[in-house]
Amino acid sequence: MLIYFFLFCRLEHAKMHAKHKGHEAMHAEMVLILIVTLVIAQLVLVQWKQRHPKSYNYYSASGMPTKHLSDSICAVCGQPILVDVSEEGIIENTYRLSCNHVFHEFCIRGWCIVGKKQTCPYCKEKVDLKRMFSNPWERPHVMYGQLLDWLRYLVAWQPIIIGLVQGINYILGLE
Repeated sequence: MLIYFFLFCRLEHAKMHAKHKGHEAMHAEMVLILIVTLVIAQLVLVQWKQRHPKSYNYYSASGMPTKHLSDSICAVCGQPILVDVSEEGIIENTYRLSCNHVFHEFCIRGWCIVGKKQTCPYCKEKVDLKRMFSNPWERPHVMYGQLLDWLRYLVAWQPIIIGLVQGINYILGLE
C-alpha cells in the first residue's frame, strides 16, 4: 500500500514538472528584477538621505529641543561625568557630539553601534560616526553602522519594493 502511495506521489510530481516546464527562465528573470529593484531602491534612499539630511533628524515643533540636559550628567547611563571633554580619563573618556551634548565615550558608542541608534539620545540630532571614530582601527564600527542603516531601509521600504517588483513582473507578463 505504501509503495502505491509513493508511486502515486512520484507520478503527480512528474505531472507538475511537465506542466510547469520552461518556467525556469521566467523565474530567473523575476529574481533578477527583484535584485535590481532592491539595489536601485537602496541607492535612491541613500541619495535622498545625503541630499535631505534634515528629514532624518528629529526636532520639536518649534525647531529647537525644549529639554535641558546638564553637562555633568550622561543622558545614556544617567551617571555623573567626572572627566572633562578636553582631558583624558583613566577609566573612561568623555565625548561631545556636534549638538554639544556630552556623554561617556563608551555610553555613546554603545548607543550608536550596539543600540543601533545613530542619533543623540537627548535631542535626536544625527550623530556623525566618522567624526566619532577617528582611529583607523575603529572604522569597521562605522561600516557596520552603515550596513545596519541599509538593512533598516530595506525592512522599512520592503512593502513598496515588493509592490514595484510585482508591478514590473505583471507589466512584463511574468506571472
